[in-house]
Amino acid sequence: MSSLIVVHYGEIGTKGANRPVFEKFLEHGVRRSLRGLESPRVFKLDQRLFVNLDERDASEAMKRLSEVFGVVWYARVEKASLSYPEILETCLSVLGARQRGDSFRVSARRSDKSFPMGSQDLAKKLGEDIIDALGLTVDLHNPGVTVYVDVLRDRALVYTERVRGLAGLPVGVSGRVLHLLSGGIDSPVAAWLMMKRGCRPTYLHFYLAPTSQAVLQSKMVDLIRTLERFGGDSDLVLIPFAPYQLATTDLPSEFEPVVFRRFMRMVAERLAQRLGCSAISTGDNLAQVASQTLQNIVCIDSGSSVPTLRPLLGYDKDEIVRLSRLVGTYEVSLKEYKDCCAIISRHPRTRMKVQYVDEASAGFGFEELAEKCISMGDMVTMADGRVSVKPLSELLEKAGAGIEQHVTSSSRLR
Repeated sequence: MSSLIVVHYGEIGTKGANRPVFEKFLEHGVRRSLRGLESPRVFKLDQRLFVNLDERDASEAMKRLSEVFGVVWYARVEKASLSYPEILETCLSVLGARQRGDSFRVSARRSDKSFPMGSQDLAKKLGEDIIDALGLTVDLHNPGVTVYVDVLRDRALVYTERVRGLAGLPVGVSGRVLHLLSGGIDSPVAAWLMMKRGCRPTYLHFYLAPTSQAVLQSKMVDLIRTLERFGGDSDLVLIPFAPYQLATTDLPSEFEPVVFRRFMRMVAERLAQRLGCSAISTGDNLAQVASQTLQNIVCIDSGSSVPTLRPLLGYDKDEIVRLSRLVGTYEVSLKEYKDCCAIISRHPRTRMKVQYVDEASAGFGFEELAEKCISMGDMVTMADGRVSVKPLSELLEKAGAGIEQHVTSSSRLR
């Protein structure tokens, strides 16, 4: 026995001539979320997506659709032909468990204007016949149940419950960003918000551990696995922190937070350009810590040729924590793990001058140091539950098309 689910989008419908592109990305996101289920069929009709699948998989499919960006709401529906008697019969069927006296209302929408009854007339007529058949009472303002009837060009849909989705845009439709991911609470939430606006993140992590293999045995993999529920398979670039640490032993401790973040930005900028990413994104939150004051953010970004996106800039910590619980990364972020972002200066400067940061960058040879760290990095590919690791240098040695194919082979649709 099969079950039918209708999937609605919102913002995508405003994209004009570009709408088919957005719809294609959304359809792919829905298909990706349903991997492993028994032969689900996904198709588009009248600016809606439909999922037809085995009844036994319907509950699991509904759960998975709750993690697809671009979906505004979705519902399990019953299908009827475009005849009033069959539409009424279907309405009575979905209301069969209601008791006499229970309240209801009918919400009808006629997309197919060739249907002989208008939306209001259809709702009124159905309401009258439901009262006669089941003895229910009408309550237009606070009903016990709403019967939705959507008249399309080749069928009518009847259902009683809409489930809210994540909304936003389908992952990948806005392009690729290189996202700086730490082990804390903020940066995974920032990655989730970038995905909500249609970006596909390639993750960049600076690690303190002796080898990259130690990172793959830490909570960092768990964080990415959680984010993969929303964005699909992932790439993770691992860059060692040790070369920077050795090169900057003479750096005054109060300069450390801002100077290191300038260095991270320089590494990220080089990698973004080589990996086909249009921007860098971070979990920075304005004035949350010393390195994230407005003056220090100016110092970090000074001289950049790649935009840095900060989706958490206007959130407070309580809001970020609530989002992390929603995403599912909060408990994972609390697990013990020390990365370079955990190194905190005792008296960090909150108003660094660009001149000081520029001088430190030149004095410690950040241009050459960035290339050295990149040459020691690894690329981790996480796909279909498997993890593979390759030296980053091998990938960067390939022609531009080759590296883009590896990292963005499915950035359009993955």
